[in-house]
Amino acid sequence: MRLHGDFVLRQIAEDIVVIPVGQTALQLNGMILLNDVSKVIWQCLEQDTNFDSILTAVTDAFEVSHQEAQADIQEFLDQLRKLQLLEE
Repeated sequence: MRLHGDFVLRQIAEDIVVIPVGQTALQLNGMILLNDVSKVIWQCLEQDTNFDSILTAVTDAFEVSHQEAQADIQEFLDQLRKLQLLEE
């Protein structure tokens, strides 16, 4: 799985934002605000990856149980699916 579209990830002061560019900007109007966990997930999705690799990246970066990380990852992936930003 990977992201569908062209985006730029930026840190602006305290905020982490994703800005659609090119044709993607025509489909998605606005920016996506990320927290620290969703930033790790997003960075994994910038390359072809799978759920297990994302889970490993999140549990390596944060002190969180596999079960809690799985739920957070699934929720974020579901949001990306609703926005049609995920290729599987």
